Parts: sequence; structure tokens; C-alpha cells
Amino acid sequence: MTPQMLLARYAVRLRALDGRAWDDFVQCFDAYTTEVTVAVTEAPQDKILNAQGRAQAMLILLDTFKNCVDISQPKPKE
Repeated sequence: MTPQMLLARYAVRLRALDGRAWDDFVQCFDAYTTEVTVAVTEAPQDKILNAQGRAQAMLILLDTFKNCVDISQPKPKE
């Protein structure tokens, strides 16, 4: 199991425990991700690549949180 799959599995569990708190967390993380992404435009030239890498990582985490499903479990048949 990849680390991203494991992260998604734990996210699914947390979302199931308290959906409203999970939604609040994801909304807050989205706002923070936006701040980190915008900060790339304000980064000094010698720090742009680090800021860009940080922004890319935040966007991947945000996508994982927004679309978390436990992909290690088989999908139920319809």
C-alpha cells in the first residue's frame, strides 16, 4: 500500500467519525493551500523552487483530502 493510499484510508476513517469537523478541516486546509500557492509569486528568486515544491505538495494533499476514498477496499456492486 502506498503512503498516499494509507493517508486516504485514514482520512476516510476521520471523515466517517465527524463529517462536519472533516469538512471544516478540508475547507481550512484549502484556504491554507491557497496562501502557500500564492506565496510562490512573492518568493525571492532564490526560494522560488522551494516555494513551488511546497505548493505542489499542498495541492496533492488537498486533492487527497477532497477526494478521499479507501481505494484499498473493493467497490460495492450496484
